Amino acid sequence: MNLTQTTLPEPRTTPHAPRPTHRVSRIPHPASRITFHASRITHHASRITHHASRTTHSALRPSPAFTLVEILVTISLLAFIILGLFAVFNQVQRAFRSSMNQVDQLEAGRAVTEMLPRELEQTIPAGYAFPNGVNFYAFIPNSTPLTQSLPGTPVPRTNLLEDCFMLLRTNQTWIGIGYCVRTNDSQGRLWLPECGSGQMGVGSLYRFTTNLPVLYDTATGSSPLNGLAQDPSQLYIDFLNACSPGSPASTVISNRICDGVIHFRFRAFDTNGVLLTPLSVIPQATAIFYSTVAPGEIGLYKFCSNAVPASVEMELGILEQHAVDRYNSIGTPAARLNYLQSADHYLSSRVQLFRQRIPLRNVDPSAYQYQ
Repeated sequence: MNLTQTTLPEPRTTPHAPRPTHRVSRIPHPASRITFHASRITHHASRITHHASRTTHSALRPSPAFTLVEILVTISLLAFIILGLFAVFNQVQRAFRSSMNQVDQLEAGRAVTEMLPRELEQTIPAGYAFPNGVNFYAFIPNSTPLTQSLPGTPVPRTNLLEDCFMLLRTNQTWIGIGYCVRTNDSQGRLWLPECGSGQMGVGSLYRFTTNLPVLYDTATGSSPLNGLAQDPSQLYIDFLNACSPGSPASTVISNRICDGVIHFRFRAFDTNGVLLTPLSVIPQATAIFYSTVAPGEIGLYKFCSNAVPASVEMELGILEQHAVDRYNSIGTPAARLNYLQSADHYLSSRVQLFRQRIPLRNVDPSAYQYQ
């Protein structure tokens, strides 16, 4: 066997081939870099597309705000609610004002129906001769009464405004008390409450009062009349002068009782409760006549000497305050009359009517002993 010597290279000096695979991974090719950036751009583009799709979905979703139609519907509903509340409040306010006006009317009517009957029942037969020795007097002025239509009936109602006088005695004093319905001017003079030429309207109730000693008592004390009975007829004459429309003597009547009086009437009855008319048997020293301006109504009652009515029926009509205010605001007399008589307003239904029968305590039965 032949042995041949072989020389092996040293491991450290032996050249090694390059490692292309390792170098390629560390130093990429430019084309691979372009591909990598393109992938990144594609990734960002996909993200942008994703956000765009989210934006598109959010735009398609319903908005939380109100639309114009919804706002208009809401405003309309609120307007209807406000109108309904306003109508309710307005009705309540009108009812409150109406109740307050009725309370005022009732108070005024109650005051008159308490004061006047208390004075009327004290009427006394003075025993003085006819025609000026008047104990009780009621008269319808010579002016056309106001007529008003009534709801549900063609028959109108006639409103009368009478003057009334009564004679009283308190201890040693004669007292004359009278009532009349008038209007006043800027000078304080009283006139008939006319809303046209010779046509009655609405006025205020005034109270007249005067007195006179029962016995003469002069300041000197030397008069032969001292201590003698004094005729109270002057009290009735003073009342007639004061009630004369526009007279200077009317300024003495300054006691106004109530406003808005549209009806003021008196009726006298005998001891049997029968209405005294010109056709009935009347007491002595008494004058009773029908009215010339109000057919069928008693135009004059005048009781003198020892005659007085056994009872007197009083009627008082007061118009509502707001109707009185509107009546006073009308300047033309014809328009005032048209307002009071208009069937469209039916002011007759706005009149508070008070009626009372007053018995007189000082009735002399001998005056009703007919001869």
